[in-house]
Amino acid sequence: MIQKTTRRRRRLNLRLLLPAALLIILLVLIWQRWLPYWLYPTEYFDEIEIAAANAGIDPYLALAVAKVESNFQAEAISSAGAVGIMQLMPDTGAWLAEKGGYEFTEDMLTDPEYNVRQGCQYLRYLLEYWDWNVCLAVASYNAGQTKVSAWLSDGVWDGTEANARQIPFDETRDYVRRVLAVYNEYHKLY
Repeated sequence: MIQKTTRRRRRLNLRLLLPAALLIILLVLIWQRWLPYWLYPTEYFDEIEIAAANAGIDPYLALAVAKVESNFQAEAISSAGAVGIMQLMPDTGAWLAEKGGYEFTEDMLTDPEYNVRQGCQYLRYLLEYWDWNVCLAVASYNAGQTKVSAWLSDGVWDGTEANARQIPFDETRDYVRRVLAVYNEYHKLY
C-alpha cells in the first residue's frame, strides 16, 4: 500500500514538475531576450539622435551619459545642482548658451530637448578638447577639465580606460566605468 501511494505521488509530482519546468524555461528565455532592452532603454532617443547629429557625436555616447546621469529624468536635480537629463550645471548651461549664441535660463535645463542639445554640445566640446579621447571626455563631464588635466600632468592617471582604476576620485572612477560600460551595451543592443 505504501509503495502504491509513493508511486502515485511521484507521478503527480512529475506531472506538476514538467509544466513548471517548461514555464521556467520560457520565462528565462523571455527574460534574456527582453531584459537587456529594459535595462538599457532609449528614452528621448529622437531628441538625443538629432542633438548628437548636430553636434557630430555618437548618439550612443550621449544616451549612455543620460542613462548614467539621470536615468532619463528630465526634472532631476543633483545635490550639486546639476539639472535635467544630461545633468548640466547651470553655469555650464549659461556658458554653452553664450558660446552658441542662444537664449538661456536655468528653467530651460528641465526641457528635455534643450537639455539634451546642450549636453551633446558639451560632450562635443570635451571630445574636441581631449582629441576625441572618449575616456577623458567622460571623466571631464563628471569631474571637470581642470581636475582631469591635473591628474594627467601629475601622472596620477594616463587617461586610458585600461587604467581608469587610477582615477583618484571614487565617484569619477565609477562614473567613467559605468558610462563606458553602458555605452558598449548600447552599441551591442542597438
